[in-house]
Amino acid sequence: MGNNIILIDGGMGQELIHRSKVKPDGLWSARVMLDNYDLVVDLHRDFIKAGAEAITLNSYSVTPQKLKRHNLEELFIPLQKSAIKAAIEAKKSSSVETDIKIIGCLPPLVMSYKTNIGMDKNEAKDTYKKIIEIQEPHVEILCCETVCSIEEAHIATETALTTDKKVWLSFCVKEEDGTLLRSGESLEDALREFNNSKIDSFLINCAPPEAIHSSINVMKNFSKPYGALPNAFVTVNDLDIHNDVSILKKRSDLNINKFTGEILSYIKNNASIIGGCCEVGPKYIEVLKNEIFKIRSSFWS
Repeated sequence: MGNNIILIDGGMGQELIHRSKVKPDGLWSARVMLDNYDLVVDLHRDFIKAGAEAITLNSYSVTPQKLKRHNLEELFIPLQKSAIKAAIEAKKSSSVETDIKIIGCLPPLVMSYKTNIGMDKNEAKDTYKKIIEIQEPHVEILCCETVCSIEEAHIATETALTTDKKVWLSFCVKEEDGTLLRSGESLEDALREFNNSKIDSFLINCAPPEAIHSSINVMKNFSKPYGALPNAFVTVNDLDIHNDVSILKKRSDLNINKFTGEILSYIKNNASIIGGCCEVGPKYIEVLKNEIFKIRSSFWS
């Protein structure tokens, strides 16, 4: 533990919904880029100001499959480019001296938290290839995130691993048991599958911080750097294709201090990539930054 910790940003989608005052739909944060682009730039900037050393493109809901449900598939390339532009703009206009990294986003293509990919495997691979072609020139890292099964992990990482970018593989575990992927497969089996690959780091994202303690105990037995980006939802188990994120509620018992305490316990277990997912805003990241500063100071003293 020490100076190797990377602090990344929190969740974009929910924070943008709170800031935009627009009723969310299945497109999550893409809608905000269409209607209120400056909000995206401002939020990236706020995360950087709070202490994030890397920011993630706001393109989680920008897949052809998600856009098609709203008859907006022709906006796939423009919205991807808009997400890239917003991140670069925020980075350039921030006054911090740290070299802010930009993380590319390879999300579930159809629906989050599902145990299967919900589409033809070759079409999925082709879609990730298209996303990577757009994002790769502008990012330092490609993050395959909210991955719920070993099959999805293989599909999402296949093209990413042919690039010269760092690739992070971020699994989503069961809320009730952080040793299992949402597919029911064991996290240990999933990590073993990729431990000898060119994956740079393992992560867990968009799961409750309590479940992630078990995940950390699994990840620490492998050779790659690891970390966690917990969410602050009550539960995501009720989300399906027929509803949207407006049904998801923020936990009232997970204040910033409790959240920070959970993250610090991961760091004590040698997690080196930390940040937040849904419902984790810039204020959370700022408190984490101050705690990490203390850890780094003690490391050097």
